[in-house]
Amino acid sequence: MTELKSFACTIRVFDPASGETIVEHILPVDSPDAEHAAASTLANAASFTTKTDGDAVRSVAFCCTAVKPRR
Repeated sequence: MTELKSFACTIRVFDPASGETIVEHILPVDSPDAEHAAASTLANAASFTTKTDGDAVRSVAFCCTAVKPRR
């Protein structure tokens, strides 16, 4: 079994048209390595962020700006 390490991932949610930050989250994640921590946290951010406003689709994008060890 792979040993999990604790990380804090910073995820920026932004409008790709303007570049304006909508929100930034620093999320705890336990993962085998930093790359997997970033990938799983990005997937979760995309899943839980509102992407529509009524019948209109909101322009949102996601990027991971930091992955740091967490104690």
